[in-house]
This record gives sequence, C-alpha cells and structure tokens, in this order.
Amino acid sequence: MKNTILKTSFLVLFTAIIFLVPGQVVLAVINSQITANAGADQYVNSGQSVTLQGSGSDSSGNPINYNWSCVGGTLSNSSISQPTYTPPYVSGQGTYTCTFTVTNNYGNSNSDSVTIYVNYNNQQVGGINAQTNSATNVLNYSATLNGYFGAPYLNASANVWFQWGNTTSYGNNTNQQSLYNSGSFSQNITGLSSNTTYHFRAAAQSNNTTVYGSDMTFYTGSGSGAGYLIVGKKAINLTTGNLNWQTSVNAKPGDVLSFAITLQAPSQDVHNIFVQDTLPANLLYKDNLTINASLNYAGNPTSGINVGTLSAGQVMVISYQAQVAPSPNFAYGLSSLTSTVNITSQEGGTQTATNIIVVNNTEVQGATNIPTGLTNNLLEDSAFLPLLIILISIWLYFSGSAYKLADWLKRIKQRA
Repeated sequence: MKNTILKTSFLVLFTAIIFLVPGQVVLAVINSQITANAGADQYVNSGQSVTLQGSGSDSSGNPINYNWSCVGGTLSNSSISQPTYTPPYVSGQGTYTCTFTVTNNYGNSNSDSVTIYVNYNNQQVGGINAQTNSATNVLNYSATLNGYFGAPYLNASANVWFQWGNTTSYGNNTNQQSLYNSGSFSQNITGLSSNTTYHFRAAAQSNNTTVYGSDMTFYTGSGSGAGYLIVGKKAINLTTGNLNWQTSVNAKPGDVLSFAITLQAPSQDVHNIFVQDTLPANLLYKDNLTINASLNYAGNPTSGINVGTLSAGQVMVISYQAQVAPSPNFAYGLSSLTSTVNITSQEGGTQTATNIIVVNNTEVQGATNIPTGLTNNLLEDSAFLPLLIILISIWLYFSGSAYKLADWLKRIKQRA
C-alpha cells in the first residue's frame, strides 16, 4: 500500500511538472513587462559626442537585447544600452531623436526616445544659461575645462566656475571668476591621475540664480595628448600615375591629386574627432570624399567634418581629390603649395599634418595646359578607378603593402 501511495504521488508530481510548469512559463512570458528608458535629453555643441543613457529590464528576468536607432548622426554601437552618439555637424541649431528599444527573447518589446539638442544652451533659468564645452589640452595630469555663460541682456555679470571629479557627484570646484556679458570661459585643473575618466560641468551664478551645464567627460590616459591620436597626411598624383603616397608631391598646373588623411588610435578610444583640411590658394577641392570604405560620404573636409569616435587600435583614412589650378595662376618655374589639416579631439587637443605640393609651371605667359576632354589617362579620366585604389590602400596603408600595390598598378599602366 505504501509503495502504491508513493507511486501515485510521484505520478501526480511528474504530471504537475509536465503540465503546470510549462503553463506557468507561458503565463510568465505573456505577463512579462518590458521597460525601456532612453535617459534625459542631451545638449551638445557641433563637433561633440555624447554618451546615451539607455537602460531596460524584463520583469520576468528573461534575457533582453538593446537597439538604438537615430534620425541623423552616428552611433558607436547600436546594440548596447549606452553607446556614444555623434550628431551631424551643423552651423546653426539642430535637434535629433534617438529611439531606444528593449526586446526579450520572446519578442516582447518596449521603446523610449531621447532628443539631442545641438548648439542649444544646456540649462536656462530666467534667461541665464550655462553650457559645458569639451575639455582641451588633456594630458595625463592636467586639462583645460571650457564653458559658456549666456544672458539675454547687456552688462550682465556672473561668477562662473566648474565642478569636476571622478563621478557625477563631482566633489571639486574650481575658483570662481567674474565674467561680464555673455561669453566663453576656461580654467585649468591639475593634479589628475593618469588613465582616469573625469566628469565635469560648467556653473554660473547671476542675480542669485545658479545654473549648470550638462555633464561631460574626458580621459587622462598615460601620456601627453598628442599620443592619443597618430595623424598623417599624404598624397598621390593621379594625372602622372605616381601612386606612391608621399608628404611632398610634384605636380603641374591642372594635375589631379588624391589626398589621404590617416588617423590611428593606438591604445585608447578617442572621441569628438573633427577634421578640417585647409587647402591653399590654387589647389581646388574636387570632391570624391571617402571615409574608409564609405563612398560619397556627406560633407566637405575643407569646411570641416565630424568623424565621431575612433576605437582603440582602429585606423581611419579620409580621402578626397583636389586639382592644381591652371597655368596662368602660377609664375614660371617652381611654386610650393602647403596644405594643412587640423584634427581636434576630446583627448588629443589639436594636432596637424601637412602636405607640400611642388608645382612646376613650364608654360609661358599666354599658353595653357588646361585639360580639355579626355586625356587618354585612365587614372585621371576614370572617376571610379582612383576611388578603388584608395579603398584598397586604406587597409594596406600602415603595413607598407600600399607601396607594393602602387608599383603593381604602375606596371599595369605602363603595359597599357
């Protein structure tokens, strides 16, 4: 009898496991509540990036996945809760929306959105506002903090300062300084630890009203700012078919050149990278802008482009074409044109790289060598082939194999 009772109890328990537990699981899935929080609205300036503050959960404890989608701009990683977002570069004001979606493995989901305000004041009370700008001159022990104070009327006065520290609790305040009328202000901080992330925000007090800018961060790294980002700039002459990337290139009036700006983050992520290439007079921008494998990239490097964040160990090559002005623009003989690119970043401050174009004008006054129609030069006449060369060279640039590729292409050209 005892055995019969045990067997019956076991059967009842087994049946409960088979039929009741799956039902509870299904019920838990149906009643599972997904939460999604995209965080507070963010304020940035053109050329700055911001960390989105997404968070989510599943009430039943099921695994969840994250996904961000933004109208405009770029994301460092759309599949994590707190990626770095870089809005498009705008000269005026702009607003961009990013939507954060949390989904569990059963297809249940929820979404929330955040607005990123570009070139708006961070906080405004009674017309008084404070704005936090990116830190500059970041070294392993010091940094320059930058901010802006704004008021809707003339002769406004304020005390301005910065709060800073390892967290958003800050804990440190710089000395207050007096500021008359709206304007920018900066203060240096020292005694920092290397390889450390610091938070900071601008603060301003006027007419017994105190306002704060948004939180921003910088990373001190382990050396000087210039070590965060390795930059370079080289060129090739497409008209002559000289495909050796060089810092100094020979050319004639009318020649078409291709420039490659190289950025490399050797040991840590570099944020808020803004690239502006200043071309001298008589060197004309001819478009065909590419960034790594992206053709027809929107923007113009001569007016400045924001390329966002470069991850540690990552290499980026920005390339475009330019044309030397026609012969009447040059004196007879040799002329030197210097092209300088300025790269600013949150960690590296401002860095530069230059190219020298030596132009040999052999035309006498009144004569011209301006190209008309096709030149029977495949490299110059084809819009696609130079881009193909550059795209292949991107991945070979630092290894030295690019020079072997150039030699191979030259041999093909000579046989043709």
